[in-house]
Amino acid sequence: MSLDFGQTARQLMAAMGDVAATTRTRRQRFADTLDRALAISPAEAANRTGSAGRRPFIAARTGDEGLLASIPPPEPPTDWSALSVDGSHIDVDRHLPLRCYLINLGGCALTYGSNPDCRLFSEPTLAVGDADLYLRPPDGSLEETPISGPLLGALRTVREVERLADAVDALPPDLPALALLDGTLAFWDLQRGSYPRYVSETLIGERLHAALAQLREASHRGRPVAVAAYTSRPQTTEVAGAVRVCLCGSDATECTRRCSARRSDLAQCDGAAGFDDRELFDALLEPGFRSSLYQSGRVESRFAMGLTVGAEWSHFFYVNSGTEIARVEVPDWVADDRELLAQGHAMLIKQCELGLGYPVVISEAHEQAVVSSHDRAEFRRLAIMLMEQQGLPTPGSAKTVSKRLPWV
Repeated sequence: MSLDFGQTARQLMAAMGDVAATTRTRRQRFADTLDRALAISPAEAANRTGSAGRRPFIAARTGDEGLLASIPPPEPPTDWSALSVDGSHIDVDRHLPLRCYLINLGGCALTYGSNPDCRLFSEPTLAVGDADLYLRPPDGSLEETPISGPLLGALRTVREVERLADAVDALPPDLPALALLDGTLAFWDLQRGSYPRYVSETLIGERLHAALAQLREASHRGRPVAVAAYTSRPQTTEVAGAVRVCLCGSDATECTRRCSARRSDLAQCDGAAGFDDRELFDALLEPGFRSSLYQSGRVESRFAMGLTVGAEWSHFFYVNSGTEIARVEVPDWVADDRELLAQGHAMLIKQCELGLGYPVVISEAHEQAVVSSHDRAEFRRLAIMLMEQQGLPTPGSAKTVSKRLPWV
């Protein structure tokens, strides 16, 4: 029986009145929230967000740029470089007779100015042996963790940062550079997965820290390198949470008792609740402008495994790319150097202009890295063919066979 559109239409029509009224009320609350938030001084905002404590919602910490600043981009350098590294992978497939995974890293490096240049690369790496398929503790014990699923995604992210550091070292040594990663370095999968401590110590404490140190060193050799992670259309609410903290003024104990992530019993807080960061800056930022620089309120929870990498990637701002509001995470050495931060802002906006609202080097790196569904099917066929040529058994799972054979 198909959907009864007569009943469905009547229900939709009945709901529209409530939706329209709710939307009007929400718009008015949003306008009032903006007016009140824009009146808060940078010093007051920094004081309130700095002492916010633990609340039912995440609140970013503000600095000397204030709560909701709007900062125009400076002019980019005449000669400069932009590069990005992205990755994709083929996970371990229990229906494939060969236990393996593949990580494909793609990159793009563009040089602008008097000596323009373009370099692209695509680098697949296949993991087959136990040394690559499992993470093991350094103490030599027999414990091991298979690399697949979310853990493979985390490993790929680390590999992207490592490859970005190497690509930065290969850039022209006398040009300012913008080095971009796609997405965030929050490593939520590591935290949610409840992995043994040696997993995070290996991936973050050793490998990621080493790659970040390499990037930091590259930026301190007389050639500025603005490193950033770019998230398109974010759904975060940290700045909206900071606005609530500043407008409400209640202490953390009262907030925990009377507030939730989206609502509050306190009128002054409830009026500012239910918004996200993208809404705020869509109303505030002109094309090319960036927000204030913030420090993430997620630092303690994000890196609960006890490592200190959170401090390195805890700063962020929002930017109007011309077509959307994006979130940009920057490491601490970029956040602490306002000249480098401004130069990175300028180069990022130019990248967005060239990419019709999205950084062109990220788009090109993605094109080099992507593994399509056709690629995955061909990879499977190639693996089976090569195993058969070597006389190795290639049993398929019953599920795979059932998908290929019709019932009648």
